[in-house]
Amino acid sequence: MAQPPELTAAVRRFAALPTVLVATDFDGALAPLVTDPLRSRPVEGGMETLAAIADLPGTTVALVSGRALAPLRELSGATEPLLLVGSHGVEDSRRPDGLALDDEQRDLLATLDADLRAVVERHPGTRVEDKPAGRVLHTRGLDPEVGAAALESAHALGERHTSLVVTPGKEVVELAVAHVGKGVALVDLAQELGVDGVFYAGDDLTDEQGFAALADDPDQDRAARRLTVRVGDGETGAQFRVPDEPSLVEVLRALLDARREHRPAG
Repeated sequence: MAQPPELTAAVRRFAALPTVLVATDFDGALAPLVTDPLRSRPVEGGMETLAAIADLPGTTVALVSGRALAPLRELSGATEPLLLVGSHGVEDSRRPDGLALDDEQRDLLATLDADLRAVVERHPGTRVEDKPAGRVLHTRGLDPEVGAAALESAHALGERHTSLVVTPGKEVVELAVAHVGKGVALVDLAQELGVDGVFYAGDDLTDEQGFAALADDPDQDRAARRLTVRVGDGETGAQFRVPDEPSLVEVLRALLDARREHRPAG
């Protein structure tokens, strides 16, 4: 499918910048959403294109996901030099020591486990995903009324345990004892790398936080050189929208081709 001329022009402008960060969500951006999160797989060409982009000079590529780092690495098949930022910014593949929780956070996580078991018992078919700093209740595939009731119960846990960070998504809600957020993680990574521009693509509410944070970057020069893409429907603060995951791969291929013109490998 042909890209809108405005997006094509924006990709070419971005590709000409000396140093860039190319970042994207995984689920719903590179991999279609599925009922069982462990069966998620990237669409054809997505990871291969990102790997080729990462081989170019002045270019850093990162997957920024709500998933924990270990399953993100396994399901995406990502290898170095791709960076992985997991658990909404809590985990970073460059920091192998992992996440350190204090005693209070560990106790709260144990309490959360018990509370979520009760939610699952009341709402059969719901599933809980373990993460190093939190738990995620999944309702995808359930009757909408059942799913909504289960998610409401999970949100109530956040109101009961006020130190939890509650992050809603598409038929999921995450309850975390430690949280950074994709927006903060993206801006921090861009500042750490000192890049001239940032590309970010995603499909969910947490990605909207990323779009907003990049637009509000205190470095106004870099904020003006961002390129953000929403995958799928829904309200968005992104500059552009594509309909689905294969369409995002087309954008990434166009970025690869344009950047090769300006920053050839080797």
